[in-house]
Amino acid sequence: MSTATVALALALATPARAADVDPATVNAARALAEEGLDLYDKGEYAAALDKLGRAEALIQAPTIGLYAARCLERLGRLIEASERYRQVSRTPLDASASDVFRAAVADAEKAYNDLKPRIPKLAVGVRGAPEREVQIAIDGKPMPPALVGVSRPVDPGKHLVEGAWAGRVVRQEVTLQERQETAVAIEFPVVRRPAVVPPPAGPAQDNAQRVFGWSALGTGAAALVVGGITFGVTSALRSDLIDLGCSEKVVCPDTRETREKLSSYNSTRLIPAPAFIVGGVLAAGGAALLLTMPSASKPRGATARPWISPWGAGIAGVF
Repeated sequence: MSTATVALALALATPARAADVDPATVNAARALAEEGLDLYDKGEYAAALDKLGRAEALIQAPTIGLYAARCLERLGRLIEASERYRQVSRTPLDASASDVFRAAVADAEKAYNDLKPRIPKLAVGVRGAPEREVQIAIDGKPMPPALVGVSRPVDPGKHLVEGAWAGRVVRQEVTLQERQETAVAIEFPVVRRPAVVPPPAGPAQDNAQRVFGWSALGTGAAALVVGGITFGVTSALRSDLIDLGCSEKVVCPDTRETREKLSSYNSTRLIPAPAFIVGGVLAAGGAALLLTMPSASKPRGATARPWISPWGAGIAGVF
């Protein structure tokens, strides 16, 4: 179907659903659609899509939807184009519908069937971590855990796959061509802890134990403070997201405001738990080192007690 034919159809026919729309709106929709068709002929597909989208928001016609889908296809947004073709192909037409509208519906069905096998597919797996605990995102958009290891459609081109787990983030880039089907794995390397060599016996051992004890205690307290602060920030971000229309499970509508908040929330919420665990272990270990020092080198009256609050936790006492 040529754009000239579509323009003529827009000038001579209007969908039945536009019967209750005032003539000024119908005229504006027709003008927008014709501008979109002109831009499409010039190869300015993004601008054409904008005009056609505005026209379709005023009056839905299969001819407008068909060319909006073609713009998406030319822009490489094959998944959106496929869905738009499918939507147009299911447009209900009454007996008075014009031949142009009927041809648009038929063309959309054929385009959908031709486009579907061209869409690439990508499967993302996980290694070195429990797959249900890893937060995966493709191009910044969270991927549901149920789709881990499952082949899913993506647009052709370069994509960034990210996996976050236990405070670590692994990134991998992958490029797909049309009709290509591939799989990538987000791999979390095993972190090997250095062996602890016992210090030599004698006065030097006492000094080393004191240094290690205070260092571990200070580092642990700092980690606990970081955990408390990031916990508060995460709670505030979650509250903001719920105010913006997100569900209790932080499933959000796709808007610029929620994307920005959700990105910050996903980056921050992984910090508190590891910080509390590491901080608690270090603080407890440091306190144990100080309390188990030989009596001759340990300050008199050394005592310690743990504390915890909504803003953090730690070890308090006299050493």
